Amino acid sequence: MVLAILVGVLSMAACDKCGGETGTATGPAATPPAGASELSVLIFPNYLDDKSLKDFEEQNKTRVRLTIYDSTEEMESKLAYAGADAQYDVVVMASHAMPRLARRGLIRPLDHAQIPNLKNLEARFSGPSFDDGNKHSIPYQWGTVAIIYNKQKIPNMEQSWGVLLDPQKVPGTFVLIDEMRDMIGATLKYKGYSSNTANPDEIREAGRILQEAKKHPKCLGFKGGIGATQDVKGGSVDMAVVWNGDAQKVVWEDKDRLALMIPKEGSVIWVDVMTVPAKAPHPELAYKFINHMLTPDAGVQLSLMTKYATPNAAAQAKLPVEDRTNQLIYPTGDLASRLEHHRDLGEAAKLYDDVWTTVKSN
Repeated sequence: MVLAILVGVLSMAACDKCGGETGTATGPAATPPAGASELSVLIFPNYLDDKSLKDFEEQNKTRVRLTIYDSTEEMESKLAYAGADAQYDVVVMASHAMPRLARRGLIRPLDHAQIPNLKNLEARFSGPSFDDGNKHSIPYQWGTVAIIYNKQKIPNMEQSWGVLLDPQKVPGTFVLIDEMRDMIGATLKYKGYSSNTANPDEIREAGRILQEAKKHPKCLGFKGGIGATQDVKGGSVDMAVVWNGDAQKVVWEDKDRLALMIPKEGSVIWVDVMTVPAKAPHPELAYKFINHMLTPDAGVQLSLMTKYATPNAAAQAKLPVEDRTNQLIYPTGDLASRLEHHRDLGEAAKLYDDVWTTVKSN
């Protein structure tokens, strides 16, 4: 009886983690035939739609196992842990982390001959600055960092990062995003600096501003984008730093109460990419998955679910007009000019890490 209870508890815990917490989940397909391979994917929560997943499983007579992580730091820890790079076939990660992991030999150069749907990528994502020639990565989704807020509680919201980062202007309770590059990058933009600066004084200044914000009595701490969005939706916090897609789905469901804004000082553009670990147990299946996600239908399904922008030109053309013309998904003009792409920081990355550790620990 005790054993049965334990099994039941563990099963329920696993189901909870499918909803977006760190853990492991399997796809919806029926049990694959004996001897069939299982594709293991390390990915952010709520970042793969059921239809694309099911189609891939049925077409390849396999099963996909998803291992969920909430931050880039957690992903790097998982991938770098002894032998862990041999556990995953595909890792979806932030583009700014990819060069560092490639230099460490944790992800492999890609065989483009096995990814014919590369032709569907938008031109600017074919050989982007962070990965010339798409040698190690293929863009998956992209978006921005923004602020979601309760406009009934804060009807005259100033369109500035200062509502969080200037202790004299904070109009309500808030949470900061638990992602180093995005949160430090937003703080740097607030001060008028590049979100990719290598200037030690500017980086340390951003750290001091974040420490002060964290200590503010209205700050309720750090959370991932999904958790922060749900907090604002549920009313336990008034505003939060989030990724735009997570927030847009919630805002569209409650436009009378909630709103999303990109501050006037600008923000960052992030790109998430698909990579294959150096010791992936099923590399051929990994290539099939990447190629599948580059089909127009899979690209459409994914962006319809996430409300993030697709780097897939063939998919973008098939999206609803209201999505393609939404400035908070596909920014253009003045808004686009105030956004900055994450770049590989090189040697400056250590100072960012040190500053972030100080912010989080003090």
